[in-house]
Amino acid sequence: MQINIPIEKLTWALVIPTYKREAVLRRCLGFAAAQTYPPKEIIVVDATPDGEQTQAYIMHELAVKYPTIDWQYLPAKRASSSAQRNQGIALATADIIFLIDDDSFMYPDCAEEVIRIYAQDTTHQVAGIMPKLEILQPDNQLHPCANHFKKNNANAFFQQFKILQIKLRAFAKRLIKDDDIFIPYDLTFPKYTLPNTLKHLATHPVPMIHGARMSFRRYILAQIHFEEALERYAVNEDNDVCYRASRLGMLLHALKARLCHVESSQGRLTRLTTTALWGLNQTVLHRFHSSNLVEFKKRFRKLLWHRLFTQTIKDILDRRWTLPSTRGIIVAFRHYESILSKTPAELRAWYPQFQQTLISQDKQEIINMANNDQNSRDLDQSTKEQVVTGLSLQSADESALENAEPWESWETKLVLWSILIGISGLVVLGTLINIFLLK
Repeated sequence: MQINIPIEKLTWALVIPTYKREAVLRRCLGFAAAQTYPPKEIIVVDATPDGEQTQAYIMHELAVKYPTIDWQYLPAKRASSSAQRNQGIALATADIIFLIDDDSFMYPDCAEEVIRIYAQDTTHQVAGIMPKLEILQPDNQLHPCANHFKKNNANAFFQQFKILQIKLRAFAKRLIKDDDIFIPYDLTFPKYTLPNTLKHLATHPVPMIHGARMSFRRYILAQIHFEEALERYAVNEDNDVCYRASRLGMLLHALKARLCHVESSQGRLTRLTTTALWGLNQTVLHRFHSSNLVEFKKRFRKLLWHRLFTQTIKDILDRRWTLPSTRGIIVAFRHYESILSKTPAELRAWYPQFQQTLISQDKQEIINMANNDQNSRDLDQSTKEQVVTGLSLQSADESALENAEPWESWETKLVLWSILIGISGLVVLGTLINIFLLK
């Protein structure tokens, strides 16, 4: 017999870290405030240096339009997604905390469908839930570039083409296991069986949940804080928290709760730095939490080789001729053993500055890209001005990364072999398509 527990017994809060994304943040907050089951509180932690306009919009417009919601706007103590999340979580009082990105847009009944599952979980076996990812935004607009198409039929064609493109990319990522990029601390993921009280609902257990669409019970987050040794974008912060949460309870995918993640490029780091930090951050997190560092080192080295191959192919397919993802993996190759040799205390003292230097070089690379490539579509004038402003405030104190090691011969061979393997893979793939599909 199914017993439906009223969702009104549970309250939810939204905590959002943000950095230089005022326009997309406004849309995110608008969709969240208009939920069919409204939040108890919305907490924005902003690392933007001049966030007065955003604060005024939240406290004087949204707070007036949605007076039943407790709105809080906080300047970030540190420009770190992990630290910003912890700062907001500490102030939340609701039972369930949604942790979505500032470019994640909730469909009107997203929160209601998620809370419905939490409410039916009367024995508290569920630690976290993620909504289903949708391609279209809640108001049926695709990405902003669709605005270039004025005619309705052109818009419809563009939307269908974009949807097909995204689905093909998702299929390709599954095919090459491009999402299997986190090694669990215990070397295996916990396995759970869905409780009887939830079997009639559209949900199922998953090993991990995506960082742009997380939700957890508040008491779970009280036990596993986000790792504040990670700076800025804090790559792998979501994998870290999700895995440690999965030790305390199951993670679910809510199929009726929908959310669109538009993945805004504004305020992000370059692909090279993001890829490098993926590998370096994971190594640091394992040094903090791994139960078997010897086995992790074996698996991680294998994973790096796998990623070197797949990222080289992706760089070539996307015509990124400087191979930023490939170079990012090589940075991880060069430093992961040094990281594993340090104690956790040494890492907490050294690693933040290491990241800051890497990020400062990232800013310089963005400027070089803007100067050398007039056709760049990833960088507008405002982004360049923001980067220049950030550089003017950069400290003169540099760490080990500033005096970069010389490019060694084996690394040159590694890149050349990766390119050769990538091209060979494309030739084989094209031949198979020609033989089995086109005929």
